[in-house]
Amino acid sequence: MELTHWARDHVPAAAVLTVAFAALSAVSLAGATGWLLLAALEAGAASTLGTFLPLFALGTVLGLPLTVAAAALAVVGAVARVSTAASAKRRAASTRLGLVASRIERNPLARLLGVAALVEDLDTRSPERRADDRIERLKDRYVDGGLSEWELEERTRMVLDEEGVHRDRVSAVDDELRADEHN
Repeated sequence: MELTHWARDHVPAAAVLTVAFAALSAVSLAGATGWLLLAALEAGAASTLGTFLPLFALGTVLGLPLTVAAAALAVVGAVARVSTAASAKRRAASTRLGLVASRIERNPLARLLGVAALVEDLDTRSPERRADDRIERLKDRYVDGGLSEWELEERTRMVLDEEGVHRDRVSAVDDELRADEHN
C-alpha cells in the first residue's frame, strides 16, 4: 500500500526514471551490438569498443529490469491517481444525489405519486444517513410546532423501521430532543 501511495504521488518521477533506465538500456544494447558487428567484420575499432563491453553488459543487466520496474511504478501511480479522482467524483455525485433525494422526500406530492420511493431506491446514502436526515426534518417540524411530541416519536420509529435502523437510536433521538428543550 505504501508503494502505491508513493507511486501515485510521484508519477512524473517514475516516468523520468523509466525514460532514463530505458536510455541506459538502449545505449548499452547499441554498444554491445556495435561491438559484435565490428568483431564480426574484424575491424580494428572492435578492440577499442571491447574495452567498454563490461559497461555495456552491466548497463543492459541493470537497465532492463529497472526500466520495467520504473514503468510498472509509473503505471500503478497513474492508475491510482485515476482511481482516486474517480472515487472523489463518485462521492461528490453521491452527495448531490443525496441532497436531491432529500428534497424529493420532503415533497408530499412526490410521496403521493411514488416518486419519493423511486428516488429512495436510487439514493446511495447509507440507511443510517437517510434516517438521520429524515429525523432531522421531523425534529425541525416539531420545533416549529408542526408535530406533537407523540407524533415525533411515532414518526421517528416509523423512519427507523423503514430504513432498517436499530431501535436503540430512538433513545438517542429522545435524548437530543430533551437536551434541545432544556437549552
